[in-house]
Amino acid sequence: MSEGESNQQISISKSSVTEGVLDAVKIGSGETYVSAFGVFLQGTALQIGMLSTLPPLIGAMFQTISVVLMEKVGTRRALVTTLIRAQGLLLIPMALLPFIFGIGPTAVTWLIGCFALYHMTIGLLAPIWNSWMGDLIPAETRGSFFGFRNRCMAISTFVALVISGSILNLFSAWHVAVFGFSTLFLIAALVRYRAARSLDPLPNPPYAVATHDKFTFWQFIRRAHQSNFVKFVFFVSSMNLAVAFAGPYFAIYMLRDIHLSYVEYTSVVAASVVGQFLVLQSWGKLSDQFGNRKILAVCGWQVALNPFMWLVSDHVAWLIMIQFYSGVFWAGFNLAAANFVFDAVSPPKRARCIAYQAIINGVLVFIGSMFGGYLTSHCAAYLPLHQVLWSGESLFLNVFCISGFLRFIAVTTLLRKFKEVRPVANAGHREILVRIAHVQPITGAAFSFLGRAGRSVNGDK
Repeated sequence: MSEGESNQQISISKSSVTEGVLDAVKIGSGETYVSAFGVFLQGTALQIGMLSTLPPLIGAMFQTISVVLMEKVGTRRALVTTLIRAQGLLLIPMALLPFIFGIGPTAVTWLIGCFALYHMTIGLLAPIWNSWMGDLIPAETRGSFFGFRNRCMAISTFVALVISGSILNLFSAWHVAVFGFSTLFLIAALVRYRAARSLDPLPNPPYAVATHDKFTFWQFIRRAHQSNFVKFVFFVSSMNLAVAFAGPYFAIYMLRDIHLSYVEYTSVVAASVVGQFLVLQSWGKLSDQFGNRKILAVCGWQVALNPFMWLVSDHVAWLIMIQFYSGVFWAGFNLAAANFVFDAVSPPKRARCIAYQAIINGVLVFIGSMFGGYLTSHCAAYLPLHQVLWSGESLFLNVFCISGFLRFIAVTTLLRKFKEVRPVANAGHREILVRIAHVQPITGAAFSFLGRAGRSVNGDK
């Protein structure tokens, strides 16, 4: 690589990381608290489930429009920066909802609508951003780059979470929590609007797709039996269905059923972010070396265990510990899933494949969440698992348990359907876990934060 190319890569990295850090602040001060906001507005379990999954589903449907828009306009930088600014502006109405509609189901309904509009911008943005970054980041350093970028985002999310939780707790102590939530969404709006400027220096290579690289969603689906990438999509989407079966209801469980304060709730959420921060760069290097499918396999088994841990105790210290554990392995799973797309799909087809993947994922996530909400609202009397298997009284524990079983089913049946798409070194699950268990912090001294957990895996593959 010449000196000029090296300097350009450094500039690309700085701009992309800056945008990612600002996006992380938006997530930590805004998106993370949307479910808690819905609970504060006295939304029902079904409404909270819809708040978590209906807007992403609508956003996923808009990804196909994004592909068409990109092909017609041709300049990705202008589209990305415009959509980022629109995303920031759409956070402002969410901050004003309780002052317009008060507190109750009507306000939650409007919150779902505003969040759906917000997710439309995410849906329009995702294929364009991924296509653009896929062209700018060299394949041989992609895992390391996104590992570093995601690590910076994790620490920024953590800081934003802590500050936002403190703000929310302060306003709550003054008995005006509504102003706390509004403040958080306004901060998120300002930061997200500012993020667009950080991408202005990036190169803007032209985008064009040949006719033979275009295909419909139904053509994509019909290749499910022979396409390695489509098999990967159904694995990841099925895992997300299992997660969505319980995911939207953890906030209700923590805030309503076991009555955590906002500080305790923030601590539990932040623990996952800390886990991500410690290992993201290591997961990136491991995915470059051993392949993304291997990382998906190792992390898939671990995240399937997570819901069962919630059945053991509702003590806040235990919840913080299991969320830290969850963050460690979700960091690897999500990073590997994102990077697999770059490896498996050629640049001309990448945006379209990402859009179609989002549709499948959005539909399955919505189905999972609605079934979880329905079970909690209507079938609790027929599934009194909490009276037999654990001591907790919350009916949400039923949903957590079933979510864990669904995750194991996805891992055992669908993971083996697809293969790694590039030459990589071989390693067993135990070796990967031992490597990730030893973190190299900034001080340079290695330490093991998972203890001997890496040696209790169900064999090597």
